[in-house]
Amino acid sequence: MIPGGFRPSKLLPAWRTMVGAVKDDHAMLGHYDTKYAPDRAAAGSGLGRDFVTRIGFQMLVVYRVMRFCVDAGIPVAPQVLSRTIRHLYGSDIHWEARFDAGVVLVHGMGLAVSRAAHVERGAILFHNVTLGMSFDSATRRSGAPTVGADVHVGAGAIIVGPVTVGARSKVTANCFVRTSVPPDSIVEAPAPSVSARPAHRDRIPTKANA
Repeated sequence: MIPGGFRPSKLLPAWRTMVGAVKDDHAMLGHYDTKYAPDRAAAGSGLGRDFVTRIGFQMLVVYRVMRFCVDAGIPVAPQVLSRTIRHLYGSDIHWEARFDAGVVLVHGMGLAVSRAAHVERGAILFHNVTLGMSFDSATRRSGAPTVGADVHVGAGAIIVGPVTVGARSKVTANCFVRTSVPPDSIVEAPAPSVSARPAHRDRIPTKANA
């Protein structure tokens, strides 16, 4: 369902919003390149080249087109583009999910983002991140996460329910988060347990002498 339906008067504002968001996304990508990949930043790259060569940014542009269709009230197109993202990139992003301008997707594959999720400016989502709907038994509310400004969400992290990850926090890889996180926090999964492996007989045979 597209709120308000299609009206030609919506096209130009929706177009301007989309173009501005794509430019802001690309500028933020360059900002993080300067911080985390100085060699790439020094080499320089234009928006068009990054669209072709960097899949996370490419997928984000497709998301912006999907949101353009929502804002313009174009029927069916947002649902089609949501399915296109699923088939092309292996990610399921609902057309009503909100990514503020200036978001970065790293790799992009494996994302699952529900309709009520909100990702704020400067946030980075790595691959296989879930922002899902859930029910909070304490507040009796149902909803999806808000990922605050400049939050980094590591690969494989799962954040569910009507919770907020405060600004500038870092959720490390493979965390499961179902409560709100204060700003400037680090959320870490337990360290893996490492122990000696019992001896076994199924060893790889040595190479036979020639």
